[in-house]
Order: sequence, then structure tokens, then C-alpha cells
Amino acid sequence: MKSKNFSRRDFVRLSGTGVVSNFGIGLRLPPFNYLADARPAVVAGKLSAGEVMQRIKENVHVPWVGPTVDTIKGGGSPDIIVTGITTSFMATLDVLQKSVKAGNNLVLTHEPTFWSNLDGNDGLTADPLYLHKLEFIQSNGLFVHRFHDHWHARKPDGIDEGWIKVMGWDKYKFDEARQVFELPSATTLEGYAKETKHRLKSDSVRVVGDPQLIVKTVSKGSNKTPKNGAFPLSADVTITYEPDRENDNVEWERDSVLSGQMRGFIIVSHNRLEEYGMENCANWCRTFISEVPIQFIPSGDPFWRTIS
Repeated sequence: MKSKNFSRRDFVRLSGTGVVSNFGIGLRLPPFNYLADARPAVVAGKLSAGEVMQRIKENVHVPWVGPTVDTIKGGGSPDIIVTGITTSFMATLDVLQKSVKAGNNLVLTHEPTFWSNLDGNDGLTADPLYLHKLEFIQSNGLFVHRFHDHWHARKPDGIDEGWIKVMGWDKYKFDEARQVFELPSATTLEGYAKETKHRLKSDSVRVVGDPQLIVKTVSKGSNKTPKNGAFPLSADVTITYEPDRENDNVEWERDSVLSGQMRGFIIVSHNRLEEYGMENCANWCRTFISEVPIQFIPSGDPFWRTIS
């Protein structure tokens, strides 16, 4: 099925009537909890979605246990025959549409599909956007499965492995005692922020600290203020992401600088920090799945900025 444009008129029509054919108003679809005791159907010469997930569970080398967010989204069946696999940070409508166009009916997404951690539909069963996205998944026969908890639990962390590679940190010396990466040559905070922007292909990099601060060491922080407080003060710059609340995280970082600490902070979006971990996931999946094509489809930086 070709992707459909969802116009403003569609929103008004759906919201006004409260009735949508084939969308399943009021339908509650609990996520399929595909845990270790489930067994996929086997079709001779074909690879089912359940078999793909079984291989993932066997190769991630961590116990696949619940409760977990790593479940099916949108009600797809593990028995569907896989024609292609997409990995992505986020199963946005754009990623889903590109997957259909590419012939990929299994989408492995790191983050939620329906805008909340558990992908619940409370308060959404009459929401036009929720219904549109759910209908698109179902009418195109997509099997959307989240891969978050266990990809992070893998050793090494599958997301961090991709991040370290795209940032070039895999080529830097790692000081285990201080938990920092040492740059091959010193630069300024402004210079390293520009390098970060280039490497992450992001237009939404923000910086706290003196632009001329000399940077020799870097570390990856968190989106939680208490966790950032525990990160090594010996790092000249810490890259943090998706501030939990700007008046908590960012102001903690600013006061840290204003207190006299010679350090800087580079703030990136959650997407930019973890996107390349799902490209890493596609490469990893290819080591044990060869029957169907596997494609990383980036969801892209969600932000753009005006230029004065």
C-alpha cells in the first residue's frame, strides 16, 4: 500500500466525527511480549519475524526478560514472512514510509513508536495521528518491534559502540582511571563543538562554557543532572543529550562553569547521540541474518534552526 498524506482536513474530519472506518476506534492492542519461552512458526524456505527475533535474542547474549519495552508495536504477528529489515532510532512515519517503499516489512526501532516509553494507547484511542499511524502499520503488514533494553544491556552496549565509532573515539586513547578519552591534539571548546556538529550531521548542537577553553579530554554524559554530577571532573568537555529539564540540567552545567571549573558541555539531541547505534545494529544483524536485506534508515535530526 502506498503511503498516504495525512492532511489537516483529515485531522478535522477524524476528530469531528469520532468515527474512523478500519482504524479500530477504542481498540486496545497490548504489546506482544515475545520472551524467551515463545517459539516462532517455521515456514520452509522462509524467514518469519518471530525467527528474526529469536536470532536476535540468541546473539545479543543477555537474558531476554521482562518487564521490558522490547515488544511488538501496532499488533503485528510474529508469523509474518520477512521481506526486508529496517533498523532505526525511531519508527517515525517517514521511516515507516521509507521502509514500505524499500520492501522492508520488519522495523527494528530503538525508541517508542507511539510517543511514550511503554507505547501505551491510553488517551490516544480517538487521536487522529495515533489512528493514522496505527492504520499505516497494520494496512502495510508491518512488524514493528522495539529493541532498546537488551541492545543497551549487550556487552558492549550496542548504542555506545555506534556512538564511539561515529565520534572517532575508537581511535583515541581511553584513560580508564579517569574514564575519559584523550584527543590526539588539543582544540578549543568551540572547535570541538563544530567537529561534533559535523560528525553527527546535526544543526542543533548547543554549548555551555568558554568558547576558547582548551580541550584535551572528552567524556559522554547523561540526560540526568545527578548522573552528570558523577561524571569525571577531569574531562575538559562532557557531551550530554536531551536535557531532562533545561532548568535542571543546563543550569547545573552553567553553574558548574560559573563556579570556576574549567570545563565545557556540548548538548546534543537524544536522536543524534543514539542514531548511529542503530546503524551499528544493522551491521550486527547482518552477521547472523543473511536471508533478507537489512537497511539502516536514519530518522534524522528532528530540529532545525533559523540563521540570522
